[in-house]
Amino acid sequence: MPTRNGFRLFVNCGPSEARRRLKGFGHGVRKVQSAGRNQAEIIHTAAGRWLTELVALFADVGYATREGDLSEPVDNLRNLGPTSAEWLREVGVTTIADLKRLGPAMAYRLVKEQHPQASLNLLWSLAAGLENRDWRELSEEDKEKLRREAEEP
Repeated sequence: MPTRNGFRLFVNCGPSEARRRLKGFGHGVRKVQSAGRNQAEIIHTAAGRWLTELVALFADVGYATREGDLSEPVDNLRNLGPTSAEWLREVGVTTIADLKRLGPAMAYRLVKEQHPQASLNLLWSLAAGLENRDWRELSEEDKEKLRREAEEP
């Protein structure tokens, strides 16, 4: 949707991270501002090749041209630290909606394949975070069920 100063691009990273990614780009970027927790709005006039390059800078975290179309970034999941969020993005889980679609056990398996050092605490964090609970609130039965799901081929 165009604004008075150009078009809007919403991205799943904070404004400071967006500015860092845009450093040296300059092709039609007018303003970068916050659009919520770990989200930024970029006002730009980029078109054609420059627009393609602009959206490519944010392909790994997710972007949309309308604010309502942008799913909440996985960084906003309760219990999740920056390293775990980065690991999830590396395996293609960039939004909480992606995590819900995959499920915590499958997401944990994908991360564990690339990062063998990932502990079961990540699995607990993913499952509890989707329920907006602290991971320490999971019962032993819940943890055992999740552990079995994560071990399935």
